[in-house]
Amino acid sequence: MNRLQNDFFLQLGDFRQMLDAIERIPGAMFMIKNLDSRYIYMSRGLRDAIHLPPDFEVVGKTDFDLFPKIIAQTFRQNDLAVFKQGKPRMNEVHAVGFFAHAMKWAYSSKFPLHSRQGKVIGLITINELYNDVMGEDAELNRLLPALKHITENYAGRITIGELAKRCSYSESQFTRLFRRHMRMTAYAFVEQVRIHHALEALKHSATSIIQIALDCGFYDHSAFVKRFKKFTGTTPLRYRREEQAKLKADRAIALLDPALSRQGGK
Repeated sequence: MNRLQNDFFLQLGDFRQMLDAIERIPGAMFMIKNLDSRYIYMSRGLRDAIHLPPDFEVVGKTDFDLFPKIIAQTFRQNDLAVFKQGKPRMNEVHAVGFFAHAMKWAYSSKFPLHSRQGKVIGLITINELYNDVMGEDAELNRLLPALKHITENYAGRITIGELAKRCSYSESQFTRLFRRHMRMTAYAFVEQVRIHHALEALKHSATSIIQIALDCGFYDHSAFVKRFKKFTGTTPLRYRREEQAKLKADRAIALLDPALSRQGGK
C-alpha cells in the first residue's frame, strides 16, 4: 500500500460504510470471521444462499451453529489452514443447499486478514455461484452430470465407471479430475451426500435407523454406524436423541414466547 492509500484508509471512519456499499452488488456473497472462526459479518447475499431467516443473528456464531457437523468440520479445517499459513485458499468448490432447497455449487476463496502489526486476526471468504463464474471451465462443467447423478441417486449403487461414462471421461481421467476439483474422491463425495441425508432423516423423522441406513444407500447397518460415527463423532441413536431434544426444547420456547412462535412460522 502506498502513502496515498495509507493516508486515505487511516482517515476512513466507520469501515461498515464500505461493507454497505459492497452489499449493493446483487447477490454479493462474502463473510468475515475471527481467529475462532466466529462470524463477524455475513452479507445478505450469502445469508439468502444458505437460507438463513432475515432476523437470524449470525454474529458470534460458528459454522457448527449453521451447518451439519460434517460440513462445519471441513470449513473449520480450511479456516485453520489459512490462519496457519497466512495464505489464501482459492476457488474451492462447495455445495450450497442439500435438502429442502435445490443444490447449487459455488466457488469459495478465503483470504487472511492482518492487523496493522502484520498478525493474522481473521479471514474474509468470497463466494461465487458456479453458474455465475468461470463458464470456460470445461472440466468442471463436464463433472456436473456425475454430481447431479450422485445427489439424485445416492440411495442406489453408484460406480466410478458409471459416473465417468456420464461425463464422457475414462475412469482414470474422471478419478483424477474429480479429486482435483472437489478436493476428495468420488466415493468420499457419495458417502458425504448419504450421510447428509441420514442426518436430516434422523433429526426430523421417526423412521428406524436400519431403514434410514437402507434409504441412504448403506446396506450394512454396522457399517453405517461406523461411518456415521467417523463423520460426526457420535452414533446415529445419540445424534437422533440430542437433535430431537433440541427441536422439542425450541418448540417449547416458541410456545412460551408468542414473538418467537410467529418467527418460527415464517
